[in-house]
Amino acid sequence: MEKILLISPKDNNFFNFRSELIMKLVKDKFEVILVCPYGCKMDYFINQGCRFIDIQVDRRGTNPINDMKLIYNYFKVIKMEQPKIVLTYTAKSSIYGGFVCRLLNIPYITNNAGIMNNEGWLGKLMPILYKIGFQKASCIMYQNNEEREYFNRLFDYKLYYRSIPGSGVNLDVFKLKPYPNDDVIIFNFVARIVSIKGINEFLECATRIKNKYPNTRFIIYGEYDDKRYEKKINDLAGKGIVEYGGIKIDMKPYIELAHAVIHPSYYEGMTNVVLEHSAMGRVCLGADIAGVREGIEDGLTGYLFEQKNVDSMIKAVEKFINLPYESKREMGLKARKKMETEFNRELVVNTYIEEIKRIVGSV
Repeated sequence: MEKILLISPKDNNFFNFRSELIMKLVKDKFEVILVCPYGCKMDYFINQGCRFIDIQVDRRGTNPINDMKLIYNYFKVIKMEQPKIVLTYTAKSSIYGGFVCRLLNIPYITNNAGIMNNEGWLGKLMPILYKIGFQKASCIMYQNNEEREYFNRLFDYKLYYRSIPGSGVNLDVFKLKPYPNDDVIIFNFVARIVSIKGINEFLECATRIKNKYPNTRFIIYGEYDDKRYEKKINDLAGKGIVEYGGIKIDMKPYIELAHAVIHPSYYEGMTNVVLEHSAMGRVCLGADIAGVREGIEDGLTGYLFEQKNVDSMIKAVEKFINLPYESKREMGLKARKKMETEFNRELVVNTYIEEIKRIVGSV
């Protein structure tokens, strides 16, 4: 049985976005090895016959000692397992995992999932790290056009790549649901609670909109990646401006309750938040950035607003609030249709299987 090893910084990256691919590989008789920090969602894959190796990852840390430990741990595991191919996901896991595969001469497919606009020394360092980690990739999976063009320029158009619609969305899992009445309009925020996901702008928008439109609710779902926001959100919740919904393993019931999602992120590969809400027939209001704009047709399936611009966000939110009910509902239906034609997760799984066959032979 051939081994295939997947590296990710979190268990929910595998569970939420790669389950269909992983189960396809298990079905096709690969020995699937999942490498990430332990989380409860790994139990599902273990029960399905996958192997799990716990390697801790400081996803946003810049401590060189910790990063060297991570590289060493990846090296030990990959050298010991000798997989036929390695699949890497997100920047740090892809850079360091790719570097190790390069040293060990093991084929690997990279999925970086977006280009973050780093400033200062980190911004100067990232292109060097990308070259170190991605130079010998058997294939790079690009989630949006901006990411593709950045790397094509960085590597002088010499790397082989495929373009995919992000992680896609499972249309059988995220089913179209009836649109709720709009006596009270519910806006979701679904993301890690950290500045780069636009939480500051969301909180300011909620404060100003709630004062003008009391028949609105702003509900935040996600983990506190930055604990400094906990007090601020609790204070606003105490004033009735926002609600904290916590961390949800299954977001579908909460998407169903909502009328729209607001996604003010600063950068994305291809945001699953937009894809999942759209698949269930909900309107999406998102920052006009790569990885978000591809999932929203401005004025048809939702609205785009200027990144980091609260006034622009509020304008989009008010425009949505003031739509007639049937127009809101119709927007949601068009969002679902867009997912069916452009973002079906089967497209992503099929692309990966094609590349694995090309690189290692029959699957």
